[in-house]
Amino acid sequence: MLSHEYENILIVRPDVEESAVGPIVEKLENVLTENGGHILDRESWGSRKLAYPIAKHMRGHYIRMNFLAPAEIIKELERRMRLDDTVVRFMTVRLSDDVDVATRVEEAGVHRAKREEEEAKRAAEAAEAARLAAEAAALREAQAPPPAAPAPQAAPVPEAAAEPAAAAEPAATAKPEDQ
Repeated sequence: MLSHEYENILIVRPDVEESAVGPIVEKLENVLTENGGHILDRESWGSRKLAYPIAKHMRGHYIRMNFLAPAEIIKELERRMRLDDTVVRFMTVRLSDDVDVATRVEEAGVHRAKREEEEAKRAAEAAEAARLAAEAAALREAQAPPPAAPAPQAAPVPEAAAEPAAAAEPAATAKPEDQ
């Protein structure tokens, strides 16, 4: 069976939580699979800044879907995206015509497995780097001399108590002859 290969990028409103974006995309994927389409790949690019404000939003959740489908399904898919209030923008592009479904699904599976392996490797390297940074910080903290105790400060003398002593000094130094 031959189908067309498409790529769809959609932008979901930024006030929608990350956990709620998945079900939105799954609904669209169900439309495709129920009508004879095949999902090749789905990638969430996360929340990113928009090039220009759309409906007063400066950010949006980006999702890329790559799929095989007959041309008739695209109208229904785009209709569903237009009806969904959480979808701000979308764009569907036909990548190639008359693709062999079985071959392309197999190629996409290999490509997806390779990408997931690379992502897992990057995540493991990041975790290792974070662990090493935490160990280095702990070593620096252990080797640092203990903080010195603050020097005791003399209690400030109240201004009112200092004046009577100053007034008493001239009287004490007065000579008896002056009296």
